[in-house]
Amino acid sequence: MFDQARGRNQMKLIADPVIRRGCDLWLERVIAFYGEDGGVDVEVIDDEVILNEQSVDYLYSEFTPTEIPYVPGSRVMLEQVVAENVRKDMSDRQKALSLMRRVRDNRDEGLASPGLFRGGSEEELLKRGALMCNEVARIYACLCQIAGMPARLHCSHISGHMMNEVCIEGKWGWVDSMKGIAPVDDDGAPASAWQLLQDPTLFERQPKEVWDDVRPPGVTFGSDERDTRNVNFHMLRNRYCYFHPREAMALGNYFVWEMHRYTFPWIIDPVDPDLLERSKRNAMLNRRELGWPDFYFNPLLVDQELSWQQTK
Repeated sequence: MFDQARGRNQMKLIADPVIRRGCDLWLERVIAFYGEDGGVDVEVIDDEVILNEQSVDYLYSEFTPTEIPYVPGSRVMLEQVVAENVRKDMSDRQKALSLMRRVRDNRDEGLASPGLFRGGSEEELLKRGALMCNEVARIYACLCQIAGMPARLHCSHISGHMMNEVCIEGKWGWVDSMKGIAPVDDDGAPASAWQLLQDPTLFERQPKEVWDDVRPPGVTFGSDERDTRNVNFHMLRNRYCYFHPREAMALGNYFVWEMHRYTFPWIIDPVDPDLLERSKRNAMLNRRELGWPDFYFNPLLVDQELSWQQTK
């Protein structure tokens, strides 16, 4: 299903021309950075489908298989990471959170500066200390699958961020594995990307344990990553940007047992820096036209949005 509207044709499911242009500009930025032969971080696009009213039933049923045909011993290093962070007595939710924290903190584990290289296999990303959202999302999907939990990629193309969904006891839950955010619904169950898109105010109602896991990448305000203002800023980006009603969202499959399908080159410099800069500028103008909030363009304006705070 949706064979003619996936991968680089996924824009066919978008009717709004401004949203579609935002999706086109996302693809242009990816190709400008990685190149047409840019390896896994380009190749994963082939298995993406836009998440909207047309596709939601398919994406939350047959799109991602729940059976995991991983053969133990195939990727020993990843198995070791899972073993270090997952115990048999943990619930699936606890396993998913433990692996999320390991991936969130991967920036502390690397042997080299994460800003020098891009790309590589999940094993290489763990050694390097990967921080890029698409890289940590790949790691998280693979670790969850080895731990026995179906997992996949979730993308907000216009904002420019890759995240995850993981299936816990038959229910998909959205996870930002780079920032350590795994929200729940009002009943305490994992909240899916679709639930959050329908009601992004869920981000305002998260319990203390969800807030406590948030670790923003870098410091926007003050001197501490976990300063309340920094944490609120990133939760606001979820609320008003990544789950903006005019965002172009997609779900994509990426399986740890299909390493043979992908190539894993190292990327140092953008393939086409001039095109990348033009695409970034045009993407900003497009976000402005779509109604992205002022603080997306200037974080110093975030205080006008802080009608809710991390107070729990």
